[in-house]
Amino acid sequence: LYTDLLAREFPAELEEARGIADGSGVPLDEILALNCRYEILKYQPKECTTGVVLPVVSANKRSTYLIQNWDYRPWVERHAVILSIDDENGTHIIGVTEAGQLVRNGMNNWGVGLCANNLTSVFDTGEIGAPVTFIRRKALNCRSFSALCDTVRKNKRGVSCNFMLASSDGRAVDMEATPGGVFEVCPSRGLLTHANHMVAGAAYCTNRGTKFRDRVLRQSLEAAAGSLDLPAIQQALRNHETFPGAPDTYPEADCIEAVCSHVPHGNYDEDKTWKTISSSIYHLDAGVAYICKGCPCEGEYVQYTV
Repeated sequence: LYTDLLAREFPAELEEARGIADGSGVPLDEILALNCRYEILKYQPKECTTGVVLPVVSANKRSTYLIQNWDYRPWVERHAVILSIDDENGTHIIGVTEAGQLVRNGMNNWGVGLCANNLTSVFDTGEIGAPVTFIRRKALNCRSFSALCDTVRKNKRGVSCNFMLASSDGRAVDMEATPGGVFEVCPSRGLLTHANHMVAGAAYCTNRGTKFRDRVLRQSLEAAAGSLDLPAIQQALRNHETFPGAPDTYPEADCIEAVCSHVPHGNYDEDKTWKTISSSIYHLDAGVAYICKGCPCEGEYVQYTV
């Protein structure tokens, strides 16, 4: 269903998908289904927390960080991979993806980066529109912040998705992109955070969930404002939002607004719960990514350079 649109609007990205199919020996239809899964299986979101730390609140007053905890079904962690792309035309991308997908979040050597969150809105129609995985991949080819923003804004959509965008020169914006329009959230006091509830377009949001992880992440970052460096940001992404009695119940997937999300105790259905699959910190002005597979409270961030 998406092939004609992709051939017309995303020819380079479609060719890359063909390359993944050829290289893996998997039929192209299956690769396209994986890359269009967001649109095909749209449901109430509980996944991903994103943010930006701007120079004014960084420890050295020069650094811009784009950050994300990617939450999804536990079984996806077994298929999560680090992506390194050299397009042989001067662009190098480092990011995170699920094996077979073009990209989920990342940064490039031109100093721009993109992360994304699930959203639902009253405008979601399910009609054929640009798949968000293809938008993300095309956007990460951009060489400027303005081009990055234009790439996200201009697509015809069938469902909603949130895009957190930032650049090494200290600019950032969050775009709540829906079929009914793009609602933009700007940084406040040097910080910008988002999860799965619309902010600028709150009147049109259909997510009735109670896990406002964007607020929890912002509070953690605000507590260290002015001294935010890599260790402080890592600590914020490990936040469990504990409360009295939590040591006896944690980790229970739906009991707290944890930025670092774990599976429940005991037996659970992998298709009905969520956990943090990876945690990413993109130090845009330094050209360095720090990525941890799984819950960041349990793993180590590994450094990658663009």
